[in-house]
Amino acid sequence: MKSDFLPLITKAVFEANVPAARMPERNTSVFSRLEKMFSIAYRTMVFSIVGEPYEGKIMEDETLQKACIRFVCLDAFIHTCRSLDLVLTATGFGIVSTESTAPASKARVDALIDELSIELAKTNEQMVDIMKKVEGWSGTHAASLQIPTLFWRWSDFERLTTLQKTAANFVSARSRAVAADAILRREISVEYMEELLSKERGVAMTNWDNAIMSKCRDFIGHFVSLQEGQKYNTQMLSLMVESLENYPDDYPTYTASRLHATRHAQRYQNKKEDSTFFFM
Repeated sequence: MKSDFLPLITKAVFEANVPAARMPERNTSVFSRLEKMFSIAYRTMVFSIVGEPYEGKIMEDETLQKACIRFVCLDAFIHTCRSLDLVLTATGFGIVSTESTAPASKARVDALIDELSIELAKTNEQMVDIMKKVEGWSGTHAASLQIPTLFWRWSDFERLTTLQKTAANFVSARSRAVAADAILRREISVEYMEELLSKERGVAMTNWDNAIMSKCRDFIGHFVSLQEGQKYNTQMLSLMVESLENYPDDYPTYTASRLHATRHAQRYQNKKEDSTFFFM
C-alpha cells in the first residue's frame, strides 16, 4: 500500500501542505532530502492512527487520503527541518547553499516547528474523526493510542484550557489528562469511564453520555490548567456525580458499578439482642 500512496506526494503537493518549504520550481533540495522521511512518517501514521488492518481505507476514501497526505508532509518536515540548515528567504525557508549564508535563527525555526506541529495536531484530529466512523476501528490499538482519555483533541485544548496554545503545552496537557482521568474514575466509576472511552472511539453515544462526557472534559481542561499549588474544583465533580445519581436508569453502567454499590451499601443496624454495639 505504501508503494501506491507515496507517489501521490509530489513536490507541488508537499509545498502546498508546507508552504514554508516552497522552493523555486527547479530547486528540489528540500523535497528530495525528505523523501526517506515520507516513508517513515507514513508507517508511523498507519500504525498509530489509521490502524494496520485499515490501511486500505487510505486509497478508498478521498477525504482520508488528503488528510493522510497532509499528515505525512507535515510530520516528515517537522522531524527533519532542524538538520536541513534552513535559511529564511523572501518566499519561505530554504536550505543553506553557500558558506556565506547563515542558517535561520533557532527562534525562527522553533516558531516554525510549533506552528506546523499545531497544524499536525489538527490534521491528526481530523483523521481520527474519520476513522471513528469505520466499523471496527474503535477496538484497535491505534484507537487506544489516539484516545487514551476523553481529552485528546487539539480543539478541546484550545477551547477548555487557559494555557498558552503551543504544541508543547498540548502534549503536556494530554499527559496531565491521565491524572485527571484517574480522579474521574474514582467519581463516576472505572466501568463507566471505560464505557465512555469505548463510545468516544466509535460513534455510539447517547445524549446522556454526552452530558457527562462534556462535564468530564470541562474538569480535565480545568485540571491541566492548574498552576503549582492550586487545587482542583471538587464542585465540578460533585455536580457530575449528582447527575449520575439522580438519573440511574439513564446510566446503567454506573448504576451497576462497584463504586455505586459501595456508595449505596446499607450501614449495619444494631439490634437489642446484639452483645456488641457498633457506632458508625
